[in-house]
Amino acid sequence: MKKALLFSFALGLGLSSSFYAISSPSSQSLLSEQAFTKAYMKEAEKHLKGAKFKVTGDLSVEITHSSGVTLSTNLANAYLRYSKEQHNLEDIFADQINSSKSVNLLTDESKLQLSQLRPVIKPASYIDNIKAQINQSSDKEVPFPFYYEQINDALILLLALDTPTSIQYVSKDTLEEFKLPVEQLKDIAKSNLDSYLAQIGAKLQIVDQEDGNSNIHMFVADEIYEASAIFSDYFKKQINATFEGPVGIVFPSRSSVLVVPLDDEASLYKIAMFAYSSYPNLSYSITPFAYEYNNGVLKPIQL
Repeated sequence: MKKALLFSFALGLGLSSSFYAISSPSSQSLLSEQAFTKAYMKEAEKHLKGAKFKVTGDLSVEITHSSGVTLSTNLANAYLRYSKEQHNLEDIFADQINSSKSVNLLTDESKLQLSQLRPVIKPASYIDNIKAQINQSSDKEVPFPFYYEQINDALILLLALDTPTSIQYVSKDTLEEFKLPVEQLKDIAKSNLDSYLAQIGAKLQIVDQEDGNSNIHMFVADEIYEASAIFSDYFKKQINATFEGPVGIVFPSRSSVLVVPLDDEASLYKIAMFAYSSYPNLSYSITPFAYEYNNGVLKPIQL
């Protein structure tokens, strides 16, 4: 069975925090990310009988349930909550373990579909284009059929099922069939994309220039998910490992992502002009605009 790379979701299994014998951290210093991850895994082992655990990174644990389903749990949100509510460590762990347990309530079909979820970035104009295509052959106005979320004026986020034969965008009705909150489904999709990008070895590569000096980098993945990866933790880690401080970024198409240091005005202008001029002629175009990217946050740049 394909691994179900799921990111924490809860169905209210009612696991009481009173079951947890964790010492109160109120008088202790804040646990590091590594210590928090190890403490969570140790506690989860008590309640997920028959499961096998593996720490795959800071704030990341892989759980293989007795059913054979593998759950990849990202603890970033739990750690953020803990950093603000140290006294609630028991409740935080209880909620997270309840989330892991809920995988056992899913049907095999749902597990497979959740493992296929991916976030996909599209231009906002995609909505009107799809509606126009549908309504050409319809006697009445048909609304946009897929779930989407507005990122900014120019971009939207969709969720898709990446199957062996096609990429299928997910409707609101399909999301409701999962019986999980949309925010958690988005987290699952992003976690799946993180795992996929790591599996294929996606990375930033420097773009050679004629003068031999270049600050321009291209993000290389699979020619499908480069632009969508911009909103992933994997991409953020690649940026932080390559650059110091914020960067300038363009992504005129789904497979074309260029990055430069924000303070390199010459290189920034160069990639901005490339995006603006090439955008109309590219397949699967996204946006002609340049953005500042800082720790996962995009802001338009006025050149």
